[in-house]
Amino acid sequence: MKSLGTNIGQSGPASAEHALCDAVRRAGRGGPGQMAVVLHLSRMIPPAPRAHHKRIAKALLQDTALRHEGQVFTLADGDMVLLCRAGISGPSLSQRPQVAHPTALPDILGRLLRVDTPGDAEVVSIWPLASHALRLLNYAEDRLRKRVEVAALEDDFTGQTSVLDAVEGLVGSAVIGDMMQRQTAVHLVSGTQGGPPGLQPLFREVTFSIAAIEARTAAGPVDADPFLFRHLAAQLDQRMLAFMRSEIGRNGPLDASLTAADGRTGLHLNLTLPGILSPAFASFAAASSKARLGIEVSLIEAVADPEAFERARRCLAEAGMQLVVDGVSYLSLLICEPAALRPDLLKLEWSPRLVDLPQTEKVAVDAALARIRPERVVLHRAETEASVQWGLSRGLRRFQGRYVDAMLGASRIVGCAHAGGCALRQCIERAGATGQAGRKGCLNPALLDGRPSAKAVTTAPVVVPA
Repeated sequence: MKSLGTNIGQSGPASAEHALCDAVRRAGRGGPGQMAVVLHLSRMIPPAPRAHHKRIAKALLQDTALRHEGQVFTLADGDMVLLCRAGISGPSLSQRPQVAHPTALPDILGRLLRVDTPGDAEVVSIWPLASHALRLLNYAEDRLRKRVEVAALEDDFTGQTSVLDAVEGLVGSAVIGDMMQRQTAVHLVSGTQGGPPGLQPLFREVTFSIAAIEARTAAGPVDADPFLFRHLAAQLDQRMLAFMRSEIGRNGPLDASLTAADGRTGLHLNLTLPGILSPAFASFAAASSKARLGIEVSLIEAVADPEAFERARRCLAEAGMQLVVDGVSYLSLLICEPAALRPDLLKLEWSPRLVDLPQTEKVAVDAALARIRPERVVLHRAETEASVQWGLSRGLRRFQGRYVDAMLGASRIVGCAHAGGCALRQCIERAGATGQAGRKGCLNPALLDGRPSAKAVTTAPVVVPA
């Protein structure tokens, strides 16, 4: 058995479990004040725990270990365990914040991990050895018995790279249009002369369909590891730009130069910063100079490379395209200022937790939205009536998500002379399809696109809170 002085990081994945069992047995014979802080990262919702979760959590635990005669064990399943003496402080502790004390860790780590944690899961446990030594030993021995799962995790990583290899092969050879989808964002406008509120299409976002790619590769989830998937996204950018340029002038659902019946609706593309700064984008921008286009960049990518983001901003401004920052969670509003990126639109990700936030965080979120200005915010992933109601109560009028898809589908069915043989679900799926195969069975495709020859969608069963 390895001693506690062994460098765990260099001694293989099983060594941490062996060392933890040994340390717990010895600690049980020690004096009072000994405790364990267990961080259950294995309980988080995939693709969490994310890389920054692990880095920050490990830094906090190691800092506390240095101050309280402790040691940190990183287990094969991702969990981390800190063994320490709660009553011991380092000589410089009086000059530094008390957040390094073991009893402060659950609150700090809980806030860090909250967005990806199941509502009923205990992610951080504190077990005083005086009363919980047996529980901790059982936990450590259970992890030791599950060493086989470590090999499975390594296989999963190898499998994920194999999945990406399969996707790269597919992207290089398949018809890209068959793997794309679109979704319409809307602006909820007030009804005229006391009538019901209506839906005004704002833009149509074009993305690759993850479900379609997974179905074609049959190799498993392609976005299980978001960091590996970002590597693939750069290649997807190039194929998307080339395909979108080929669609210009073809009068199809992805024709970037096509103007919808409202005269305002355009297309939005999701691109990486290297994609925006590439020659392929310059060629696409030149060919679609008369189109209404927006480019969406994720918040995490924008803050990771500010210089490239500024170059991309100038590039989009010169091309006359909107800059949209997406992937903005409510936690992002609490810890940073997305408004400083000066986007034309910002897409806030809906979360059911927004309804039950502590009062101080509700105030902070509302203040952040006010600084951004509600007319520049799109509530994304609006999948339920509750999400739309939450947005309306805060002055938001721009929405995108499955609930919006359903409202638009209901409006089309009401106004379509051929709707007798169509179900709402069929209409929704056909509107999201970009190829002829996905639209098969629709006798009024112009209505799906909001073409000038089609009746414009102006009313819908929008539920407005009292």
